[in-house]
Amino acid sequence: MYTLKDKLCILFGENGLTVKKFFQLSELYDTADELVRNFDCDDRIRSILGNSYGVLKSAIKKNDAERIIFDMEQNRIEAVTWYSEKYPRCLRDIDEPPYILFCKGDITLLSKNCLSVVGTRKVSSYGRRIATDFTRLLAEHFVIVSGLAYGVDSIAHETTLTESGLTIAVLGSGILNIYPPTNENLADRILKGGGLIISEYGLRASPLAYHFPHRNRIVAGLSRGLLVCQAPLKSGTNSTVELALEQGKDVFVVPGEIYDSGFSGSNALIKSMQGACVTTPRDIIDFYNLESKQVENKIIQLNFEEQKIVDVLTVGQKSFDQLVCETGFSPSDLNFLLANLELRSIIARLPGNSYRIYGGTE
Repeated sequence: MYTLKDKLCILFGENGLTVKKFFQLSELYDTADELVRNFDCDDRIRSILGNSYGVLKSAIKKNDAERIIFDMEQNRIEAVTWYSEKYPRCLRDIDEPPYILFCKGDITLLSKNCLSVVGTRKVSSYGRRIATDFTRLLAEHFVIVSGLAYGVDSIAHETTLTESGLTIAVLGSGILNIYPPTNENLADRILKGGGLIISEYGLRASPLAYHFPHRNRIVAGLSRGLLVCQAPLKSGTNSTVELALEQGKDVFVVPGEIYDSGFSGSNALIKSMQGACVTTPRDIIDFYNLESKQVENKIIQLNFEEQKIVDVLTVGQKSFDQLVCETGFSPSDLNFLLANLELRSIIARLPGNSYRIYGGTE
């Protein structure tokens, strides 16, 4: 199943060889056989590998790749290497493309129409609504890519699964060492839902701090575009945006309240014109000339009181106090009616206890 070149990639990946050193090695010889034969005697190899030389030399002699492959097979993991026909074309042209992807799930998703949904781990209630509402519609058209982290990442994966969509999780740890551990159940649900989990790190690699910003080039690289749901000024999300821009990807940003520091990074991206401002998922769907699969004119049964609230909000966003004045309902009755409408996704609650018709400016 795996060629010698593939096996070397597997062995190198399991032992943490960097992308830079891998490609330096690959330029020394035309074939993998030559590289293996000269591993003991070529000083250039020793110079490139440095402290890793002894470990890799021993691993090659012990044919350690076979042990790793057996471990992979026991855990239903497949390796997609730089030399594989299954290697996604979208990653070949990025800076420092991964030479190996350990994959669990549906590998065909690597070549599907993907969109990344990213944002802060410390997501606000407004950011949560953005991530949920946007992903709900975008999952109809794209494989949703994110990083399985807390916050926006988890919401994007979970919402996609709720909508019976497909999602890819790009890990900053080994594929058999899910991080954070509390998301192990979410990872299982992704696989059961037909999704994919990938990592360029060894099967049980620890979640080292530098892994996460480095893996973000894969999150961006797999995707046609990148949606930023919420980002503070100093955030790992901003590094993903920079990588996406370097790769020539489309970047979409949802604006936030100007006094909320949790959105300072998002708003700065819009001000600097590094990201296109979007206020509804349909902005992205229209950008790519896609048509929604949802039924546009779904008939919704409203009682008299609910219809009165919807009629008031049709004019535009209203505060709770304005709704009390314009509908004539008591605050307690209005609270009950608003909660029911919100649960049915007919209206949306905004920061400051204001409300609008679901869908924003559509």
